[in-house]
Amino acid sequence: MTFALMRGYDHINVVARLDPVAAVRDRELGERIRRYPKIFPFGSPDFGHAVQRGREWRIGALGCDDPSAARYGLAVDLRTAAAGEPDPATAGAMRAAAARLDPEEGEQLEKDEWEIGDRRYRIVRVERFIHFGDRVLEPPRATDAGLAGDGLAGDGLAGDGLARDGLLRGHLIDPAAPCGQWEAQLRLNLAGFMPKPGSVPGIVRTEARHAIRTHPGVVLLPPAFVAVELDGDSWAPLTGGDDPDEVRDRLARRFTGLLPRLREFQGDPPSAAELAEWEAMAAGIRAASGHSFSVRGREFRTVRVSRMLRLGRDGPEAPRPSDEQLDDHPADA
Repeated sequence: MTFALMRGYDHINVVARLDPVAAVRDRELGERIRRYPKIFPFGSPDFGHAVQRGREWRIGALGCDDPSAARYGLAVDLRTAAAGEPDPATAGAMRAAAARLDPEEGEQLEKDEWEIGDRRYRIVRVERFIHFGDRVLEPPRATDAGLAGDGLAGDGLAGDGLARDGLLRGHLIDPAAPCGQWEAQLRLNLAGFMPKPGSVPGIVRTEARHAIRTHPGVVLLPPAFVAVELDGDSWAPLTGGDDPDEVRDRLARRFTGLLPRLREFQGDPPSAAELAEWEAMAAGIRAASGHSFSVRGREFRTVRVSRMLRLGRDGPEAPRPSDEQLDDHPADA
């Protein structure tokens, strides 16, 4: 069947009056842009899939490190959807596509778009970035509270367009949604965002330049969060999550769960003194307040990771050719 093009993909609908919650978020975004004016790519792109029904595109799921993993994730969702699909022909097509994406034997079919019944499935590419200013990384915002929640059952498509979990299942991709002046400013800044020369291979910059032409629209997605450790002017990410509280808990459990198991796996079990030190670190992390804290001489910070999706006339951007070799180069934006 013929699928509708994405209306308003290259427009930004700025309105003078937003609803009260959106207005507060836009004002805080403006404060953060002024305080943290620089944008820095964060890690590799995030991958997942989106689903089109009628004129609507919604996120099916995100959270994969590469396009191949996203295809496996799509296969899982297709099999789940097929179990509840009333039309036998559509259910069969879903299972057939899943069998090609996640075969029992042989290699995965590297196909990023499937048209099944009245739905179109596409593997999509989400870019991650952080704001920083005066060598300080942006912490979580006050308005970030409540963005994450429980996932929905069924086909994973929420009816209200809100993100229900870190995978953003059911999140509506709506470039024409009303926005404030500061969101508009950020989207304009990101529309032509390119990796710096020398920071990535030439082919990555070439593909990024091509994407700006083919997918000039930008929408912002709900953020993720990461805990980093500071060492002078450098920083290193340690763990991440869907909200700041989850990140702090995972950081604490890194010292009481991950590190001991890793040392045992390496054949070098930690000593009693090391275990006691790690327990003290975890307790200190849980007891600390704020998003920037020091525990036993080590500096940590919870950082906000923003996410963006590029849009073109035919919908959200699919993976780029160089994304299949993500291990060979750092990510661009």
